[in-house]
Amino acid sequence: NFNAPYGKPNLTQFWNNWHMTLTQWIRAYAFNPLTRSLRSWKKPLPIPVIILLTQLVTMILIGLWHGVTWNFALWGLWHAIGLFVHNRWSEWTKARFTALSPRWQSVLNTGGALLTFHYVTLGWVFFALPDLSTSWQVFLKLFGGAA
Repeated sequence: NFNAPYGKPNLTQFWNNWHMTLTQWIRAYAFNPLTRSLRSWKKPLPIPVIILLTQLVTMILIGLWHGVTWNFALWGLWHAIGLFVHNRWSEWTKARFTALSPRWQSVLNTGGALLTFHYVTLGWVFFALPDLSTSWQVFLKLFGGAA
C-alpha cells in the first residue's frame, strides 16, 4: 500500500505511492467525477481553476477521512495547495527543462525529493497534533517566531 513515497521527487508522485488504495479510491470516486462534471459545464471554468477546486475537495476529503477535525481539514488543505503548486510548476517547466542533461535531471530530482520530504513532514504537524493552536505554536517555534 506504500511504495517508498518519501523518496519521490514531487508531491504528485508522493501521493501516487502513499496509501495507494485510499488514493486510488478517492481519485476514482471523487476527483475524476468532479473533474468531469466541472469540465462539462456549458461555460467551463479555466483548467487551473478546475485543478485547484478538485485538488482542494479531494485532499480535504482525505484529511476528513482520517478524522473530522480542523487539523485534518487543514492537513488536507496543505496537501491540496502543495499539489496545485506542483501542477502549475510542472506545467511551466515542461518545455523549459526537457533538454537538460541526465546529470541535471538527477540534480533536479534530488532537490525535488528533498523539498517534497520537508513539505510532507511539515504537513504532519497538522496531522499529529490535537488542535490548531498547538500546530501554530510548533510552526512558530520551527520558524523562529515567538511561541
